[in-house]
Order: sequence, then structure tokens, then C-alpha cells
Amino acid sequence: MINGIPSSKIVRTDVDPEIHKTADALKLKESCQQFEAILWSKLWKDMKRSAKEISGTDKGRPYQQMEDLTLEMATDDIVTSSGGAGMWKMLYDSMIGKLAADQEAQARMKADEEAMSYEAEGTGLDVQG
Repeated sequence: MINGIPSSKIVRTDVDPEIHKTADALKLKESCQQFEAILWSKLWKDMKRSAKEISGTDKGRPYQQMEDLTLEMATDDIVTSSGGAGMWKMLYDSMIGKLAADQEAQARMKADEEAMSYEAEGTGLDVQG
């Protein structure tokens, strides 16, 4: 019988589902997808270059930049449309918890500041600045 891979390394996020709809979360998702696309593009370009060096067909390649651009565009499309290999998702999941905690802390600070200013208005004190 084959034992499954232990899931102790898998990051599970228990954040409010609404956090995924925020502008910061959408930026984080896009950044993670771009990171994976760049990583795959670099890997494929290096593999292509190594194969051409081994075969001896690397000399006089006038369209090298176009080939590289095509690879970059293809990897970007693969990652954004089909999810790529999923590395972006693992990276996103590992970072979304921190983003949620930061947003919750900012909301608490804002609520505390509003409460302090409300209390100060009742006592006639000036707490600005």
C-alpha cells in the first residue's frame, strides 16, 4: 500500500472569505501569478538555451528576443488562465493570512482611535496630533 504525502507542509488558511475580494488580496494574487510565470519563463528559456548549445544551433539567432517574449507571454497565459502548476496558489495561501491579520489590526486601530476621539469629545479634551 502506498502512503500518501503527509500534509504537515500544506498551508491552510482560515481567513474570512471576504478578505480574498479586497484590493490588496487581488494585488497579492496577481503578484503571485506573475512570480510563477516569470519563474517558468526563466526555466524554459534556460532549458531552450541549453538544448541549443548542446546541439550547436545557438549561433546566429536573429529572433532570440522574439522567442523569449513568446515564452514569457505563453507562461503568463498558462498561469493566469489555467492556474499553472499551482505554485502561485501555495505562495498566495502562505501570505494571505498575514494580509488578513494586518487588515484586522488596522481596523482595530481605527476603531480604537475613533473611540478615543469620541471619549475626548465628551470630556472636551483635544487628542489630535
